[in-house]
Formats: sequence, C-alpha cells, structure tokens
Amino acid sequence: MRILILSKDGDGLGIAYQMVLEGHVVDVWIQDPRFKDVGIGLVNRPTSWRSALAKADLIIADMVGFGYLESILKRMNKVVFGLSKITDVIELDRERGIAAFKSAGIKYPQTMAFPSPLKAKAVLDLWEDPGYAVKPSGNIDTGKTYIVRDKETLSYVLSTYDKKQALIVQKIVEGIEVSTEGWWNGRDWIKPFNHTFEEKRFLQGELGPNTGCMGNVVIAAKRTNKLVEETILKLTPFLKKTPYRGPIDINAIVNSTGVYALEITGRLGYDAIEALTEGLQEPLSDVIFETAIGIKKEMKITMDFLIAVRLTVPPWPHAKPDKSAVGRPIGGLNPQKLKHLFLTDVNKKGDVYTYAGGDGVVLKAVARGRDVREAQRRVYKMIKGINILDLQYRTDIGNRVSEDMKQLKAWGYL
Repeated sequence: MRILILSKDGDGLGIAYQMVLEGHVVDVWIQDPRFKDVGIGLVNRPTSWRSALAKADLIIADMVGFGYLESILKRMNKVVFGLSKITDVIELDRERGIAAFKSAGIKYPQTMAFPSPLKAKAVLDLWEDPGYAVKPSGNIDTGKTYIVRDKETLSYVLSTYDKKQALIVQKIVEGIEVSTEGWWNGRDWIKPFNHTFEEKRFLQGELGPNTGCMGNVVIAAKRTNKLVEETILKLTPFLKKTPYRGPIDINAIVNSTGVYALEITGRLGYDAIEALTEGLQEPLSDVIFETAIGIKKEMKITMDFLIAVRLTVPPWPHAKPDKSAVGRPIGGLNPQKLKHLFLTDVNKKGDVYTYAGGDGVVLKAVARGRDVREAQRRVYKMIKGINILDLQYRTDIGNRVSEDMKQLKAWGYL
C-alpha cells in the first residue's frame, strides 16, 4: 500500500516509520521547513504533497488543520483518515468545542469565552478560588495554556497573548485527569474504547512548562463503562452527521460529582497513538485503512497496560534546536528494539541513526505489561540502552495510574 501523511510539524513520523516496517511505502509531507531533514532515510519526503497524491492509496492527516482538503480529496475518491472540517473547528475554536459539549449533553467546567485578552480581564473582577485555566483558540503551542491560581498571575498571563487572540477561561475543577477515546468508522464506534492517563509537564512532580505530553499510559476498556457513556458516546448523533473517520478523544476531569470535559480532539493523539499501537495484535496500517473505508468494527488489542515515554534533547521544550547538535548519533537501536520505538526527530544515513534537529522530540519508547509496574520496568529498561548526548525524559510516567484507576472504580466510572 502507498500511504501519504499530511503533516504540519512531523508529529506522525513515528507511526509512518512503523508502517514502513510493516512493509508499506510511506510518503510524509511536512509543512514546516524546520523539518526538511527529518525522516530522511526512514520514509519518502516529497517536496509537495500534490506530487505524491496521485499514487496514494490512503491519505492520513496527522494533525488538525487539513480539513480544508476534505471535499477536494473526496471528489478524487481518495481514502482519507483523520481529516475533517468539522473536527478542525471543534478543536481549534475553543468556544465551538464547548458548544459541541453543550449540544451533546456533556458536562464541562464553568467557561467564559472572550474575543481578546483585554476582554478577558473581566475575570479579574469575578475571581473565585481555586482559580482558572486559560486556553487560547487556534493551533497554539501547548505552553500557552496556563493554570492560574491567583489574580496577579492571571493578569500577567493575559498580557502574554497577542491582542487579537481569542480564548476561553475555565473555572478549575479538581479531580483526576483522564482521556477517553473511541475510533469512529463513519457509521459506528469501533470496539474497544480506551483511556489515557497523560503527563503533560516537563518535569517530575508536575513541574515545569506544559509540553502537551511527556508520556502516558493507555488501557483498553473491557466494556462500555460509565466514563465512556458520559463522554464520547454522547457524540454519536453528532458524528453520524459528519463524514469523519478516525479517533475521537475527550480529555476530562473526573471527581465524585461528575465528568467534566475539557477539550475534544478529532485526530491522532500523541503520544497515545504510540502507546495504543504497542497493544495492537494486528498491523496499525490495517486498522487505519479499514477505519477509513468504513469496515472496521473491532480492534484486536490486548488488555495490557500500554506505556509511552517521550525522549528529547535540549533546548526542547524551551527553544528551537541548536543546529550544532544536528547529526548526533543515536546508539543502541536494533531491529528488535525498533519495534517498540517511534522515531520522530531522526534521520538515517546508511546504518546510522542521527538526530535531525527539527524540534528536539527524538523518539517515543513504548512497552506493555500485565500491570503498570511491569510496563514501566520494561520501557525504562529499554530506554537505558539508548545512547544520545544530553538525553532527557521523565522517569515517573505511570506512577499515578494505579491509584487513579482505583479511585475511578470506586466512583463507578471504570
């Protein structure tokens, strides 16, 4: 099969190389010129997505923002996965995302939408403890999403945005953060659903900047539980009116009083897709293709704990890469280990894997276990065998999962 991946920042390069290992020809077109050298020697890197379009049997959008191509590709009778105008809108426009929750009857935190940071200063006069989450609309760096617990910090945060930046301000809800995902085949849900426990902060102890993801644990749901029923299952009528095919994820805060949806994602999620792939008992390319053509009804996946850990090099996440670091060799990779690694900011010259200098997210390591401790033990043992200068990663991914699951079960959600 010939696969074309449309990408903004190379997020899907890891899954692209996995599909190469599955025996497919994969073209990855990356929009941002910073990533021009990323993936060389691993996948095909066409300079134009149009040049690769005619040969493609399957087109995957690895990130939000390609929905404008939906009608064009459908008219060309192309098989498309994870690409839709409507899912772009509900993720990028925070206010529209909240409206989708309201329409579907999904709970969400007290939310105020503002067309600009200046208008959002009204929150200073309405302040209530424990504080607010400030989230900009658009495809904005996750580091620009803030949790603020005092008025002075809120005033500062609002000053960091562009004057015309639309945003929402949400009252903080205390509880357990967990995501619930299902794959939609165009008519119905593909079983099983899954849940993700993600760590977003750069440093252990939830310190440092919000990176979007430093690692996570994914578990497949043995049945359609209350957490599924209170979140994505309520989107069924909405999705039946759209042509979308692919994963849908709702990130939420859960406590004894309910499930409060924070945001919705209609695309592949990182690093959840890498963890999920570790548990698949069938090729990832088959799952994606069969979902895209609408025939997939059930994934063949283990009930293990699936873990992913993100490996990076400085100055990520604080700054763009130092180009003097480009070409650093990455040692310790072998064919057996590569089955459990998703190479992202990497290229290959001959038999040598090197750092490509796109953004600093070098790779994601994955493993599975009958319990979370076994999964942790396996993934960190594998990471210790990977050699690259100045490697940085969290060593506590998965630590909260057992207690969080115990509490969620006590509340009746799992």
